[in-house]
Amino acid sequence: MNARAIREPAREVPVIAEPDVLVVGGGPAGIAAACAASRAGARTLLVEGYGCLGGTLTIVTLGGLCGIHAVVDDGRLGRVVGGMCLELEERLARVDALRAPARHGRIVGVPYDSVRLMGVADEMAEAHDVTVMLHTNAVAVAKEDSRVTAVIVENKGGRGAIAARVVVDCSGDGDVAARAGAGFEIGRDGQTQYGSAMFRLGGVDAVRAGQLTRAEIRECLERAVADGHALARTATGVHLNPIEGVAHLNVTKLGRPDGSPFDLVDPGDLSEAEREGRRQVRLYEEVFRKYVPGFANARVIDIGARVGVRETRLVHGEAVLSEAQVRGCGKPADRIACSSWPLEEHGRGRATAWEFLPDGEWYGIPWGCLVVRGFDNLLVAGRNLSAEHAAQASVRVAGPCMALGEAAGAGAAASVADGGSARTVDVGALQRALEREGAILTPDFRPPG
Repeated sequence: MNARAIREPAREVPVIAEPDVLVVGGGPAGIAAACAASRAGARTLLVEGYGCLGGTLTIVTLGGLCGIHAVVDDGRLGRVVGGMCLELEERLARVDALRAPARHGRIVGVPYDSVRLMGVADEMAEAHDVTVMLHTNAVAVAKEDSRVTAVIVENKGGRGAIAARVVVDCSGDGDVAARAGAGFEIGRDGQTQYGSAMFRLGGVDAVRAGQLTRAEIRECLERAVADGHALARTATGVHLNPIEGVAHLNVTKLGRPDGSPFDLVDPGDLSEAEREGRRQVRLYEEVFRKYVPGFANARVIDIGARVGVRETRLVHGEAVLSEAQVRGCGKPADRIACSSWPLEEHGRGRATAWEFLPDGEWYGIPWGCLVVRGFDNLLVAGRNLSAEHAAQASVRVAGPCMALGEAAGAGAAASVADGGSARTVDVGALQRALEREGAILTPDFRPPG
């Protein structure tokens, strides 16, 4: 490591905004948090480092909304996430940017158009009177005792301070919490789930491709491996896009030459992961054209602007979502969101390990998983919540992240209104407020009528 350093001169940083609630990161959790906080009456500012909202759903181009539905039985699905997530789905449907839930065995995703979601996210923020500041990165934190007094940001206008009463870190990587000195883990013993470069293929025969099961696609890719193609992963998700002839692929697996996962909060690793992702995308285009029915004329038309990150920092909270709670379908009384997504482990090897909950089952996430330990006015939501590595592998997908964001935003507004601390929020009142707005805290899978 280069120990040479340059001392910056001291300077005054202007306060550029003083909202009640500051949300950092405009991905699924951030959109829901900002809209929920503003809906509850808090003056809310949402800052995002890229030029659009949506995060993983737009910048990475995820392709399918996961974790919204539970498998109830062989023929039925049931919703486990409502509220802001349902509003997003309804807005997407109105602009012909959403398909019906697609079931692949016990895996369920809702395909969507990532380009139209950019505009839909703008509309949601505007409809809920959220102020949005794009191309703005959080770079430092000012604090006094147990309170964050300001988040320092940088953008084209220079460096400025945002002095908010409550801060919600939806950065995905826990950037604000880490810069504030909060405790965190990097995955399990420094080993995280592997990231992926996401991409879309045009020229796909949607009818033929839609007939393929995940197992059949994997067989095709394993044949390619046997023929000498060095594929990092053969277990894949294919989402047929609302655009005719377009399919989204979640198939790459990004690791170092020794096979270990990149540390995606390390600048060098992140840079190399981006390059490796593009290399793998080109390889998979070639392999799909040659080996997978329906893809003979396919061509890459879009690659995510950044790699898809499954796991980095897991911030220490007042409570921790444990692997045992997820496996045991725990339903704590102080839950503020729920999930039924399987434990989806992207580890070493070409496969993906899936551990499914029993049909019709779900678990709850306690409020304390969003309250950063040792802080009165700092919350987290999304994949950087307080959770064990294996538990995060289940709760990190889009649906639960939106539910967590909605709870964090509503809770932040409640703490502002009470003039108190996020740690002293009346969780019962918060639960009732969430349910009034359509959030699901106790899924009901009974047949209609």
